[in-house]
Formats: sequence, C-alpha cells, structure tokens
Amino acid sequence: MVGHRWLPWNNNPTSGSITVTSAKQDQEVSLDCLGSRKNLSRQRFCPVVGLSALCLLLLVASVALSVLYNNKSDSRPEWKSLLFDYQNVSESYVSLSKANSVLRGDNQVLKEQSAWLDEQARLLNRTSAKLMSVNLALSLESTDLMEQIVNLTSTNLQLTQEHARLVRLTSEQEEEKMNTSRTIEHLVESNQLQEQEGQRLSQINVLLREELLQLRDKNEELLEINDRFQGEIKNQSEQIAALLDDCEEASRRNTELQERLTELQEENQNLSSTLMKERQEAAEREDDRRNETERMEANYRSLDLHCPVVNHKTKERICTKCPDSWRLFENKCYYVSSRKLTWSSSRSWCQTQGGDLLVIDSQPEQDFIFESSQASGQSDTRLWIGLTDAEEEGEWFWVDGSSVTTGVQFWLSRPGVGTEPDDWKLDDPLGEDCGHMDTSEDPLQSWMDGSCKTPYRWICEKNL
Repeated sequence: MVGHRWLPWNNNPTSGSITVTSAKQDQEVSLDCLGSRKNLSRQRFCPVVGLSALCLLLLVASVALSVLYNNKSDSRPEWKSLLFDYQNVSESYVSLSKANSVLRGDNQVLKEQSAWLDEQARLLNRTSAKLMSVNLALSLESTDLMEQIVNLTSTNLQLTQEHARLVRLTSEQEEEKMNTSRTIEHLVESNQLQEQEGQRLSQINVLLREELLQLRDKNEELLEINDRFQGEIKNQSEQIAALLDDCEEASRRNTELQERLTELQEENQNLSSTLMKERQEAAEREDDRRNETERMEANYRSLDLHCPVVNHKTKERICTKCPDSWRLFENKCYYVSSRKLTWSSSRSWCQTQGGDLLVIDSQPEQDFIFESSQASGQSDTRLWIGLTDAEEEGEWFWVDGSSVTTGVQFWLSRPGVGTEPDDWKLDDPLGEDCGHMDTSEDPLQSWMDGSCKTPYRWICEKNL
C-alpha cells in the first residue's frame, strides 16, 4: 500500500472521476480542434492529435489497472471504481471514434462541394468571357455602321462640292459661248419667250423638289432602321445578366442577333446603293435645270443690269455705266456683298454678273475698297478677294492670272505672332488656299489667307 501511494487513485477515492473528467476535457479539446474548418491543414491535423491523446490515456489507464490488480486484488471497492473508470474511458473512446468518422465524412463532403464550386466558378468565368466577347463584337458592328453613315454624309458633301464646281465650269463655258454681238433689240424681242421658258423651268423645279423630298423620306427611313438596330443592341446589352443564368438560351439568342445583324447590314447596303443612285440622278437633273436657269438668268441680268427698264408699260430701257448696288471707281464697277458664300461660290456669283472677284492693282484701289467695305455697315469684317494659291502652295495668283509678287501687296503682319499668309491647318487639314481682306485691320495690312470652304462676304469687280 505504502509503495504505491504515488498513484493518485490510491489515496483519493474520487480518482476515477478525475480520470474521467480529464478524458472528457481531452475529448472536448479534440472536438473543438476538429470543429475548426478555417483551413485544410488544421482539419487534417486535429483528428490525429485527438486519437493520439485518447490512445495515450487508454495506455496509462491499462497500466494503472494492471498495477492495481496485482497489488490491490483484495480491495473490491477500489477495483469496482477502477472498472467503472475503465468503462467510461472505453465509452469515450467509442464516442470519439464515431465523432472522428463523422468528421472524416464531413471533410470528404466539403472537399467534394469545394471541387464542385470551383468547377461552377470556371464555367461561369468562361460563360462571362464569351458574353463579353459577343458584346464587344456587337459594339464593333455598331461602330462600323456609324462609320458607314459618316462616310455617306461625307460622300454627299463631296457631291455637293463637285456640283458647285460643275456649276462654275458650266457658267464659264456658257459665258465663253455667249455671243457678245447680241443686240439689245434681239433681247427685247426674245423676252416673252424667255418668260415662257422660265415658267416651264419653274414647273421642272417643282418636280425636282418633289423628288428631293422623296429622297429625304428614304433617308429618314434609313435613319429609322439604324435607330432600331441601336435599340436592339441596347436590349441585348441589358439581357447579359439574364444570359449568365442560362448559357444555352444566350447562345440561341446570340445566333438570332447575328442573323438579324446580317439582315440589317444587307438592308443598309441596299438602301445606300439605292440612295446613291437616286442622288446621282437627281443631281444630274438638278444640273440640267440649273444650267438652263442660269443661262436664262444671265440673259436677264445682263440686260437688266446694264439697261434697266424705266417704263414698264412701254418697256423703255436706259443703259447706265454701273448697275444698281455697284459703285464706280476709275474705269471699273465694284460690288460689296452682304451675304456669305465660299470662295468658289463667290467667284461664280461674280462671273454670272459679268465680272470676277476683286483684283487690286494699286494702293488707291485698296483704299477705295477698304472704305467701301467699312461703309456697308456689316458686322462681318472679312471679305473674299481674287487671291489663291490652290495650284501650288505659296505661289499666289490673282483670278486674272497675274502673279501677286509682281504688284502691290498688303498682307497682314502681327508682331510676335507671324505674318500672313501662314497656311493655317488647324481649322482645315487641307490648309488655307484662298485670300480675303479683313476691314478690322490696318488698310495697308489687311490681306489674309483662309480656308476656301469658309463662307465670307465678297467683293466683285468688272469693267465698264
């Protein structure tokens, strides 16, 4: 008895309860450790530690029971207590084994769920990438359509400019072909015929306007088709969130959208071709009408400018040196406009009046033109004159073919900024190839170069 007092259950009748309590505490520690699932390494390590601690306890309990059985075989109460403790330990071991099995099963389920979730995430990422690619493709197609519309608009503008050039060339050819020896008496006799022809041209003009309105309606239909296409693209963008839930449905809709897009592109091309053909036909008819109208108007203006009617009953005319609104200086007539046109259109207008854009030969002429422009009372101070270097950059010529370098020059010079002409390309990438006068500057420093497409007022000049 004395030799075995170091064993705790020899001197403490409640030693069995202490052992059981200790085992339960170890079990709780093991369960707490097993319950922590925050990372995979702890999930695998905690069950091993719990089982090791349980085996160690069982080993210690077996050794203690053996020693107690050999030394205290005659002590029945303590033996029953130890046997009770042993049973508790065995039950704890069984419960721990079951808990360990359950935890292993849970761990396996969690691994399978994690693998399934990873697979679903990869599928969603691939689906999202496909949908983003489809959206990008639709955006690119929309951009292409917008570029086609811009190209059509640019082509229309070029056709308009070409039309103006053809009008100018036609006017020049008609002017060259005009018989200068035609007398005023012949013009008076043909006045009635010209009025009838003017009525016929007016009717033709009405028909052409109706055709232009039809062309405009077709253009509006094209714009409406483009708006519907833009609306469909917007609707498809809003449906991307729903397509993430059903990839198969998204693929089907994407195919339908591609077919619809192809149909819209074909319709757009057909409408564009039809519109271009109709515009060309309308332009040709408009050219013929304008040529005829300008020829008739030139005859009227030539007669009315030089010999206006003073008695409408007798149609008596009196010829003057300069027409109304034209001012006489030395041996030429000058006209300062109040409207705005481009350089080429301004020149065409002057040529229909029997003259051309202003050519300045002397300082007195420059002073006269400068004062006349200021006296017109217009707020716009810039006026086109007959200067251009369109043939070769930097080589300036007057519209009569003479070089600017051989006569007087009144180019603008700004201290610290630069001198004109400077061929400024910020407003027009083609540069500045036409000359104009700015009456807000000094009279002897007022010439500037500008873009020929900019509308300014203009100054015409013609001989008596």
